[in-house]
Amino acid sequence: MSQDDHEVHLPTLQAPVKALDPHGVQIVGLGTVVFAISMLICWWQLAALEAIGKGWWLSTTLVGTGIGVLALVVLLIRRWRRLRA
Repeated sequence: MSQDDHEVHLPTLQAPVKALDPHGVQIVGLGTVVFAISMLICWWQLAALEAIGKGWWLSTTLVGTGIGVLALVVLLIRRWRRLRA
């Protein structure tokens, strides 16, 4: 048996930095804006999308924008309640 059988445990350190957006409003807002812009582009190019069989992309962007708006409402209400308390 050698003396090197024990494992060396180094302490775990975490950098003392704050989260960029602890409520998640910024990233969900950005995603919603991207989906909304994509929706406008798909609507503008709908004839070309349908010609290649990709007309369903418009529906996808509509759903993504809708979910994003709902998520933003929920996150803003949660943030408002936390700040009020």
